[in-house]
Amino acid sequence: MTRMRWAFGIAVLIMGVFFVDFCALVFECGCRSLWNGISTYCNIHAVSRPHCPWCEHPLAGGGVAFGVTLLAQWAVFFLPRNVSLGNRCALAVTAFPLVAAIVALVQGLLWGYWK
Repeated sequence: MTRMRWAFGIAVLIMGVFFVDFCALVFECGCRSLWNGISTYCNIHAVSRPHCPWCEHPLAGGGVAFGVTLLAQWAVFFLPRNVSLGNRCALAVTAFPLVAAIVALVQGLLWGYWK
C-alpha cells in the first residue's frame, strides 16, 4: 500500500506542478509556470475583460477545478481492481488534462469567458 500512496502522490505532484500551465493552455490568459511568474502576466491584471476564470475566481474556479481533478485522479487510481501500479499511474496522470479540460470548459462557458 505504501508504494501505491507514493505513486499516487507523484501523479498528484505532476498535476500540481503543471496546473497553472494547463490554465494558460486552456484559457490563453498569460499565466506561466510556477517557476516563471505564475499569474504575473495573467489577463486578470488587465482592465478589459474577459478575465481568466480560474484566476479571477481562485476558489470557485481554480479550487473547484483542482479538487474535482484530484477526486477523479483518486478514483481512477484506487477504485479499479486487478490493475497494475503502472497502469494506475497512467490513468491518474491522464485524468488530469481530461477532467481539468471538462471543468475549464464548463466554467469558462458559465462565466462567459468564451463568447
